[in-house]
Amino acid sequence: MRERLDGIVAKLTAVRAQGLSCFGSDAHRFALQPPAAEADVAAFEAARRVRLPEDYRAFLLHVGHGGAGPYYGLMTLAQWEDARYEALDDLDAECPLHPDTLPPGQDWLEALLPGEDDALDRALRGTLSLGTQGCSFYSQLVVTGPARGRVVYVDLDGGRPYFPECTGFLDWYERWLDELLAGCKIHWFGIGMPGLEPELANALRRGERLVDALAAMRRLPRVGRDTLDLVIARLDHPDARVRQQALEVIGELDDDALARARPFLRDPEAGPRRAALNAMCKGDAARWAADARAMLDDADGSIASAALRALDDAKVMTLADLVPRLRDGRNGVADDAGWRFAVMAGRGVPPAESAAFAAAAAAMLDHAEPRVAMYGMQVLAHVAPPELPELVARLRAFALGEEPCQRMSACRALVRQDRAAGLDALTELVRHADPFVRQDAARLLGELGDARVRPALERLLDDETKPFERTATGTRSNVYRVCDTARMAIEAIERRAEA
Repeated sequence: MRERLDGIVAKLTAVRAQGLSCFGSDAHRFALQPPAAEADVAAFEAARRVRLPEDYRAFLLHVGHGGAGPYYGLMTLAQWEDARYEALDDLDAECPLHPDTLPPGQDWLEALLPGEDDALDRALRGTLSLGTQGCSFYSQLVVTGPARGRVVYVDLDGGRPYFPECTGFLDWYERWLDELLAGCKIHWFGIGMPGLEPELANALRRGERLVDALAAMRRLPRVGRDTLDLVIARLDHPDARVRQQALEVIGELDDDALARARPFLRDPEAGPRRAALNAMCKGDAARWAADARAMLDDADGSIASAALRALDDAKVMTLADLVPRLRDGRNGVADDAGWRFAVMAGRGVPPAESAAFAAAAAAMLDHAEPRVAMYGMQVLAHVAPPELPELVARLRAFALGEEPCQRMSACRALVRQDRAAGLDALTELVRHADPFVRQDAARLLGELGDARVRPALERLLDDETKPFERTATGTRSNVYRVCDTARMAIEAIERRAEA
């Protein structure tokens, strides 16, 4: 054990010496805190009635107690409950999580602990927090039960836990260092099949876990010719998932990706077609833009969206590419095209194309999907149709309507088309029953900086409501009260008047 620990310290020293970085490393800078004292670890174990897994215990005593580690680094034992909503003295309780018995799907928690109160906290019993991955995600160490010693990734918003393929804490920690030193892309470390080029290439030779091995190969910075030949040989595999992953690898690591992937734009399965498109659309757009435009009419909506993304990223997307997709019935295409259309308008509309932008955006207001109509409003915040007098009435109806995602976009468009009508609608919204709406309207009035709306804002100065609501996925709130936002809006108006 001590020899392995010394090797880990040497690898961490090499990471620092090479000036490497990864997601979260700005938080710990690859520095470990001093090791823990045996008496302190023993006192923690006695208080929690549990013996820590031996490899983790040895790390604490001989390497470091917190600091450098995956994501935002390792926590100390004092932070063992960091992932818990409630402080529960249950580290010694048997952990119900195990990779072989974890129920599938989004309803995993109810299936695992049916009818239990505070089920997510109960699912984490017998685990301690190793570190946070950001937002609601944590790395936990299982210290009791059949999975004792394993690291598990959990999502406090209820996502299904994930067990990295590591036998214990040291395997997990050393894998992180090995991937760093190999130059791997490890933004979401620990996901997928472990191994570097030799192990993954051997899996391809043996025909074992082909999809997993190919997917894992994408994190490598480069591969040798022999390994690339193994990947190319899998392009003819009868399983579409294998062809898809082989094409993804080729797109990342093969200099001849364009020529090698182009034939698979005609693959009978959507997955390989999408992967082929992604592999091709790199470098000089003149070499592949025609292929991408042809894929805009693919039967699979996700491929059409991928083609739009490629053209947009290469800055060669045109109105002719976008407009026919704004009313597309394929899943997600109209939404994606609408969003890109709004972004395009935000970059600036050439005068020669203003009428075409406005006409397409006005037509979007009839779309059954609220978000697509909202994107049309966002475009209309940048262009004004020459003669569409009914548009002002329609935008006002959207601004004062019941669809939350549309209100402020409609107001911005309304101000662009008819400033007085837009200010009037916003003045009505500062009296809305929903404090979030009052606050949004006040904020926008401050941005507009028109002194005529000051009386409406002054009426909010006694509104001390701090917007808050509980949703299906958590809570929504604002750090400012409505009166704070109104005061800042008035100050913005005053600054503009003084300028």
